[in-house]
Amino acid sequence: MKRLLFLFLLAGILINNHALQHNETIDLKKLAKIVLPPAYQTRVIGGRVTTNAKLGGYLVAMRYFNNFICGGTLIHELIVLTAAHCFEDRAEKEAWSVDGGISRLSEKGIRRQVKRFIKSAQFKMVTMNMDVAVVLLNRPMVGKNIGTLSLCSTALTPGQTMDVSGWGMTNPDDEGPGHMLRTVSVPVIEKRICREAYRESVSISDSMFCASVLGKKDACTYDSGGPLVYEKQVCGIVSFGIGCASRRYPGVYTDVHYVKPFIVKGIKALLSRSR
Repeated sequence: MKRLLFLFLLAGILINNHALQHNETIDLKKLAKIVLPPAYQTRVIGGRVTTNAKLGGYLVAMRYFNNFICGGTLIHELIVLTAAHCFEDRAEKEAWSVDGGISRLSEKGIRRQVKRFIKSAQFKMVTMNMDVAVVLLNRPMVGKNIGTLSLCSTALTPGQTMDVSGWGMTNPDDEGPGHMLRTVSVPVIEKRICREAYRESVSISDSMFCASVLGKKDACTYDSGGPLVYEKQVCGIVSFGIGCASRRYPGVYTDVHYVKPFIVKGIKALLSRSR
């Protein structure tokens, strides 16, 4: 969702300035066509349809009042790793549930309730720095098509290819995601290039990195919180971007290796309280 907000605001400012200079009325339908993706463009851009079983069963769907909000990664039978921004204005933990073992959002998988969650104290929506959260489930997530990933063990390098997966939008007029699970491989982009691309929009902090094939392959709206995977390790968390598969702006991820101390500390705190 952050991607569409960034793009909509940017396009709105540009069109509004043009309209004021030329005494024109802004055509909102025209604006929508500019900022929204073409019909039937999926959220994981340039990817392929897959199943959770083929991925390894680690991807979960996080819902708030039963509405799909974000993806997440099962890293322990009781712990989900996701993005902090998923919980913005959604603080009622009793309203959160997590579905595992599903490939379509319409499927009935294994559902667990959220018992607690911890966001990084450094996270703020205005900066998106430290966009990471750990979630404690009320009961272990185990069963058919369920698996876990380990945390990234090494620092990322430019050109390193990883897989990002998620459920995608099928129509730009929809307000929520579609149902098909898709995956795509994207390379890590050099931090200098990433920072230059976003220089006028947001500061790319040490907790962030970029990955995508510009103009071709990328994560997008509603992928938030989902994992970027390398050799059965979660190395990135989908965070934000401007547009989807933009020729200029790569997708931005939380660097799991960098934020690992927070994750480990959070897991220990959550598990100690669950006893």
